[in-house]
Amino acid sequence: MKTMIKPTTTQYAYYPGCSLHTTAREFDISTRVVMKELGIELQELQDWSCCGGSIAASVSHDMGMAMAGRNVALAQKQNLDLLASCSGCYNKSARAMKALKDDNEKDKIMAIMSEMGIDVKDYNIQVRNVVDVLVNDIDIASRVVKPLTGLKVACYYGCLLTRPADITGWDSPRFPTSMDKLSRICGAEVVDFQSKTSCCGGPILVSQEERAFHLTKQILDEAKSLNADCIVLACPLCDTNLELRQADIEKKFNVTYNLPIIYITELIGLALGIKPNKLGMNKHIVSVKPILEKIK
Repeated sequence: MKTMIKPTTTQYAYYPGCSLHTTAREFDISTRVVMKELGIELQELQDWSCCGGSIAASVSHDMGMAMAGRNVALAQKQNLDLLASCSGCYNKSARAMKALKDDNEKDKIMAIMSEMGIDVKDYNIQVRNVVDVLVNDIDIASRVVKPLTGLKVACYYGCLLTRPADITGWDSPRFPTSMDKLSRICGAEVVDFQSKTSCCGGPILVSQEERAFHLTKQILDEAKSLNADCIVLACPLCDTNLELRQADIEKKFNVTYNLPIIYITELIGLALGIKPNKLGMNKHIVSVKPILEKIK
């Protein structure tokens, strides 16, 4: 694990990405509210665009890197580290940053970016994920006013948040513990969740729905067997499978979960004493009322 360089500023160029402005509004809302409460200023990245996700790279590696690299370049122009909440956007942006510093790749990618009107040549900013910043840079323990005593959580990292190590490097790619640590700081009990880095099937949900449902079901089954009150995550695509498709899986396999899926920023926000609706928790598909009743 690499040694983190502490930021010299509490300002970040915030990259919400497509999901946080649409299907994952509660992640965007809670990120902004919690960061503000903790004294972190987020300046939304000016003129940001889609990072391309995994789709663009499957068509053209260089174009995919250029799409993500464009946002990195915009953050460099603002002279601020790039902060992404979505683990997919973070992973893609971090890969682009590495490519833009690689002598074997950067010229091809910069040529495509130049056609986009971006001509940044040198990069000295960092690409960060909100979980990385929260666990490594901020003393949250001293800010907790409402410990989440009695709440049992399963922390789910998925495929992209901490993998691969040469792209991320701030947590173990095989058995990460950053969200576990943050949850314990907030007073919650963390269950021993062996599925924490298993794939939920997000990338194949459209092309292989049944297989994706089986993968998601395994994660939900384990969390339920551990009597977890909720699953905590940091990925909108994973949330789509685990929360939005939860009812479909219940119907298909004749099972019942009613398992809330919340973002790590929402969990922290509750421990900071922020009202649930201010965190966007009223926007969830699966009701979070059991969580709120438990922590009362």
